[in-house]
Amino acid sequence: MDKKDYWIIWTVYFDSSKSRSFGRKVPSSMAVRSPPTIEELVKAVSNLGLEFEVHADKRHPGNWFEGPHGCVVIKKRNGVNKRKLVLMIAKELIRIRQSIMQVKGGA
Repeated sequence: MDKKDYWIIWTVYFDSSKSRSFGRKVPSSMAVRSPPTIEELVKAVSNLGLEFEVHADKRHPGNWFEGPHGCVVIKKRNGVNKRKLVLMIAKELIRIRQSIMQVKGGA
């Protein structure tokens, strides 16, 4: 795997409890309340139809001492920059969380 052909997406990018300086990459309005799990991140990325690898045991370099842990390595696509990709994943994470809440609420 050549690093220039892939983006590394960390779970901490979507954690609303983290500040931008501690690794959050999305606006707080698009971040999820409780830290996203690596499983949720994998589901969001697979729902978007992206080619990826999972590294559940990896820790974010700027915040290695606390969770959430794990990252997904995504193959770059033409016409999509990392910022756009992170926002797409954030929207998908929100959709996943909302569907889980609807299932819990409806049961």
